[in-house]
Amino acid sequence: MDMPVLRLEGVWQAFERGRARVSVLEDVSLDVEVGEIVAVVGGRGQGKTTLIRVASGTLGVQRGTVVLEDQELTGLSNRQLQRVLATEIGIAARIGPEARLNVHDYLEMALSAARKYSASERAWRIDEILERLELAGCAGAKWGELSDWQQVLVEFAQATIRRPALLLVDDIMDGFGLDQKQTAMSLIEGFAKELRLAVLMAVSDHAAALSSTKVWRLSHAHVELMHRDPDITYLHERRAATP
Repeated sequence: MDMPVLRLEGVWQAFERGRARVSVLEDVSLDVEVGEIVAVVGGRGQGKTTLIRVASGTLGVQRGTVVLEDQELTGLSNRQLQRVLATEIGIAARIGPEARLNVHDYLEMALSAARKYSASERAWRIDEILERLELAGCAGAKWGELSDWQQVLVEFAQATIRRPALLLVDDIMDGFGLDQKQTAMSLIEGFAKELRLAVLMAVSDHAAALSSTKVWRLSHAHVELMHRDPDITYLHERRAATP
């Protein structure tokens, strides 16, 4: 069996709030395989976004390790981490681009950061993902002109357009109904299968974790495995180069 795409081992993180020290993650260990969708369910303020930031390497840990494929993120310089973020990790978080950027420019910026695509390939990839997500008519729109659902789709587009090894999803469906959560989950399943991604999702409720291969509960700084699908056949072989 190949190593997991993402592995967290014994991760601890706490923050200072006034004179108090608040523990957010305590001895958290989990991993995500190629083609696997792992959901972490937790209420507001339970540390879901902290977990996603730790998994991305953008937030350091006080104890423990975070490993992406064969690279320990906790030991990278800022320049090395930015390179990993530009090529190997996609993050969908409903934050959106700067106000001046339209959707096309947002996706162009994501591709340009990877520094490995020609102008013609960038154009092809942008057209392809916008068509796939039924966003072709939104290419010239700015973030504030999009509906809430279109913003979700644009975040999926920018997070997956570079074919990363790992997709991190930060509670992107909070506030949506069951039908839209199911649609979003179908999209994520498609990305995991077709692009051979490992997916770690932070979600607020179990409805947003439908069809996940593993579901963890994050509560009081600890994670507990709630569900594992025994019928999932993981794609353990190394990811083939994608065109």
